[in-house]
Amino acid sequence: MTVRAFGVDQLPHRPPMRLVEEIADLVAGESARGLRVARPEDWYFQGHFPDDPVVPAIVLIELLAQTGGLAAASGGERTGSAAMLRVAAVGPFKFPGAARPHQLLDARARVVGRIGGLIKIEGEVLADGVRVAVGSVTLADVSVDQAAKAAAD
Repeated sequence: MTVRAFGVDQLPHRPPMRLVEEIADLVAGESARGLRVARPEDWYFQGHFPDDPVVPAIVLIELLAQTGGLAAASGGERTGSAAMLRVAAVGPFKFPGAARPHQLLDARARVVGRIGGLIKIEGEVLADGVRVAVGSVTLADVSVDQAAKAAAD
C-alpha cells in the first residue's frame, strides 16, 4: 500500500538540516523515495570545492538516512516516530558519481531489517537519474532506550 499522508514534517530536522523536501513514494514501514533539488546557494556547497561544487558525501548519507527514517516510522510495524530515530551506524558506502548544483537528488531507501530498537536501511541516491551513492545506515529508536531506562529506575 502506498501512502502519501506521511510527510517530511514528520522529521525532527528543521532547515537547513531537513534535507528531504518531498516524499515521492512511501510504502508504509518498508520503503520511501525522498527528493531534494541541490541548489547553488545550499549551505553545503559553501567552500566545498568552490570551482567545482559537489554535494558532500555525508549530505548524501544524511539524505538517505532521513528518507529511511520516514519509511521506518510510517505504517503499522512502526517502531517509533521519525523524531525518535537517530543514526547509530553507517555501513559501507560507495560514491560512483558526483551530485552537483541544480540536480534532482532522489534518495531511495528500503527497510531491510529490524531487531530491538535498531533498523537497518539500505538504498541509493541518484542525481538526475545517475547513481551517486549506495550503501546502508542503521537507525536507533531512542524511545526504546528511554523506556528501558525508565523501567530500570
